[in-house]
Amino acid sequence: MKKFIDDPEILSREWDVIVIGTGVGGATAGYALAKAGKSVLFCERGRYHVDSPDSLAGDWLEALTGSGSGGLTAEQKRRGGRFTGSINDVTGPHTRQIWPVLGIGTGGSSALYGMVMERLFPSDFTPASHYRDAEDANLPTSWPISFNELNEYYSKAEGLYGVRATVDPLRPPGETRSIRVPPAFTASVEELAENFRSKGLHPYHVPVACEYLPGCRECVGYICPQRCKRDSVTACLEPALEQHGAALLSECEVDTLDSADGRVTAVNARWRGKQIRLSGRKVILAAGAVHTPAILLRSNGAGGLANGSGQVGRNLMRHFVDYYIVYTKTRYTRGPQKQIAMNDFYLIDGMKLGTIQSNGRMPPARSIAAGFKETLQEVWRPLGLLYPVIRAIVEFRVQRMLSGGHALVSFMEDLPYQSNRIGLSEDKQNITLEYSIGPFEARRLAQFRLHIANALKPLKFKKIYRASENRVLGHVCGTCRFGMDPQTSVLNRDNRAHEIENLYVVDASFFPTSGGINPSLTIAANALRVADRIVALDDGTASRIAGNSPNIAEARKHS
Repeated sequence: MKKFIDDPEILSREWDVIVIGTGVGGATAGYALAKAGKSVLFCERGRYHVDSPDSLAGDWLEALTGSGSGGLTAEQKRRGGRFTGSINDVTGPHTRQIWPVLGIGTGGSSALYGMVMERLFPSDFTPASHYRDAEDANLPTSWPISFNELNEYYSKAEGLYGVRATVDPLRPPGETRSIRVPPAFTASVEELAENFRSKGLHPYHVPVACEYLPGCRECVGYICPQRCKRDSVTACLEPALEQHGAALLSECEVDTLDSADGRVTAVNARWRGKQIRLSGRKVILAAGAVHTPAILLRSNGAGGLANGSGQVGRNLMRHFVDYYIVYTKTRYTRGPQKQIAMNDFYLIDGMKLGTIQSNGRMPPARSIAAGFKETLQEVWRPLGLLYPVIRAIVEFRVQRMLSGGHALVSFMEDLPYQSNRIGLSEDKQNITLEYSIGPFEARRLAQFRLHIANALKPLKFKKIYRASENRVLGHVCGTCRFGMDPQTSVLNRDNRAHEIENLYVVDASFFPTSGGINPSLTIAANALRVADRIVALDDGTASRIAGNSPNIAEARKHS
């Protein structure tokens, strides 16, 4: 496999496609294009983790290093596939630094993800009809593509990533599926499932991209050492490099994109301590919904590149994440933990909420307790000074809470607001975040929590609420939305920038709404769709879809 590139010709040649980022969006699109015969160069900001003896893998970084999340060094994070920098949260009266867990390195966030790859529902593609009371939300009437257009690509992505699941009884009929048989529920999870069924609810085996090799720990939250996890590296990046002639520059951080006459003309990056300039006929941005808009905002002067709409970085959404530790009467036994899911509250009584599913192994108690310290500081900064006095007690209580329980996680759909955004500091060196939860979301969240609590009873459970914490950027998306109108969106329905004819974005930035379910499968399916579209356009076989975005010259009038 081509781990690193030293041939100067590789740096100086013009590639058919340069892909920035190797997460689910970038690796999947790059794989499909390389397989179709395109010359593809991947640029990955982080390290090459595959089979690296220097990588920290197989357990939470906090467990491997004996540190809480705040005690990890930049080098430890780098070796563990985590973003080493901070983001300036400028939401309140005082700027504060946050350190979200974002994936950096081969595989991007998929190297750390919980492997859940699940489809959105048809209702997600017509969002405005379900949120008539969300007056300030920047909601489109519909997505620029339909659920049916993604159906075949959902199936292809399930096969590519080896998804294992049982069918959710609440899914619409007639879907094309490519799912494999999952492990059976453990006895304690079966008890939990029966508790749900007794209330008329519909549990099923959550779709998981995992091989379940002997000794599998599911590796939720950290790099998998034995290749059980079907992340974007095992599913797409390695086959692209080994079988289809693609190349990879790891530890290659893209700074800006040069452009002229409505085209990207160069990719400017730092690689192994030196500045390089790369050339590609097409450029695919897939650096994640935080870093993709940052690259665009750094490029092309004050307003940023492809930002005639003013929407780059705006409409940021993140799922509202809460945890529930549930105690069944059946004694907990070893075995798979990423098992059960339920969507009965996804759309209920005319209100769109979200999903609940197994989380898998939780982080060490010390890490969870450290989050409590940050919560204290958010309430009143001096309270954080008290934490060392009570730390041992807090860690003990957290460990006791986790022992013998099954961890569930809930995700509730967030809505797009233009005021929630990724930006840059004045010198463009630091990423900024503005994000607040509005009263409409707070009411929905309270209702969702009530539904979940009623579903879990009479079983005992403990709650860990994290939905209101900005440092938990769970499934962040929406910062380069696609749509039909270049005045209100960044990308067209093909995920191509309205104003830049050779620039595409295929990470979660493109989501116009977040849905209430894990985004990875939708990112992968859409990346396959976009790759097909690129190939068809290059071959001259693509039919122009009625209502597609105006031509590039027309789009530039609005920039």
